[in-house]
Amino acid sequence: MYRGIWMHPWDFNRNAIAELSKFGFTHVSLAVRYIEERQNWPGPNIIFQNLQQRTYTSEENAVYWSIEKDKYLNIPSYLRPIQSQEIKGDIVEKFVKACEENSIKSVLWFPTLRWEKAVRDNPFIGVVDIYGSHPSYKRMFLCPSNPDVKKALSIMVEELSEKYEFNEFEFDFIRYPEVPTTYSTPLLDLALSPCFCKYCKDAAIDYGINLEEVRKVLKDIVEWHVQYFSKLQEYCTDLDYCEAMHLDFTKELLDNDIIRRWLKFRENQINKLLLQLSKIIRKNNPKAEISADLYPPSGSWLLGQDYKELSKIVDRIKIMIYVKPFKRSICRIPYEAMLAKKLVKNNVEIVLGLASWPPTTPEDIERQFKLALKLPIDGISFYSYGWTPKVNLLKIGKLFKEVKV
Repeated sequence: MYRGIWMHPWDFNRNAIAELSKFGFTHVSLAVRYIEERQNWPGPNIIFQNLQQRTYTSEENAVYWSIEKDKYLNIPSYLRPIQSQEIKGDIVEKFVKACEENSIKSVLWFPTLRWEKAVRDNPFIGVVDIYGSHPSYKRMFLCPSNPDVKKALSIMVEELSEKYEFNEFEFDFIRYPEVPTTYSTPLLDLALSPCFCKYCKDAAIDYGINLEEVRKVLKDIVEWHVQYFSKLQEYCTDLDYCEAMHLDFTKELLDNDIIRRWLKFRENQINKLLLQLSKIIRKNNPKAEISADLYPPSGSWLLGQDYKELSKIVDRIKIMIYVKPFKRSICRIPYEAMLAKKLVKNNVEIVLGLASWPPTTPEDIERQFKLALKLPIDGISFYSYGWTPKVNLLKIGKLFKEVKV
């Protein structure tokens, strides 16, 4: 059984890997580059496993391996990786070696399309909605259709897979962004989704659809919502109202062929990018496995992730279901796992990604862990080492030993 945990570079040290090995973890995923983020949120904003670094806001655009700058001279400056100024040295090299010394599998965790600084430096490489605006709560996501983006990501994956003998390469944020709406409907969220940049328009023509036609359909949906919210006296959240919204959403998808084709086109763009990057790893490190961190399958298709197609590319799929911190229902765990099992093909492994940071308690971890063991999955991975209190790690280690998996 796969027993994994994610780790941020500022929390890495050899003793940590040794400790995780003793707890029974089989795999550790180290972020080789990372997004700009305050650690840890949502939660108490304390890094429990780092005595020297109890709080941290991660650097923009930083990578944690020794880059060969000459490799990146032919790509735009705003897409060139910059070695971390705060976390010194080649952390990836030290990590791979420490994992080997402790008989634990090394996983290079690669946030792929989320890259705040690059998009802010040049907004034209980011995804845009029907109005030409970046759809996330800030300019964060690169467009998978942009040739400069694909070239930059390919060079980074090439360099990592040539330099390091890792056991697994893990793609994260290999998707389109969520639309950040507080008062919304599923249909409005869809209508404000990306991407309508010039590269997507060209790729869509080759795929057989016209994004200008899609834009007109989605704009009509947005304008209906402008009128609706203007007349709304109270925003409801009761089950009856939610049922009406989702029934309308379902009917729109059933009736509107151009929206369905646009959704398939977006999935196609994500599939093509993942396939392109995966081929590089297969060539340079053929023994390494490839995995992808995915949205739960019930809604992954809204972000361009098709479990059926992605499972043709990777060896392992990790479903991100963080229950307590994000106030999700624990019932999502069996539902999403069973749905993934129905969709995933080619004997691809399914791993559940669970939260281990507060407000998650040892009792929560035990309940979720034992629930997961009843499901048709191949493992569990916890997020994340630095954020997890010692009492929660002790509970995880005890559960690993008790179930003998």
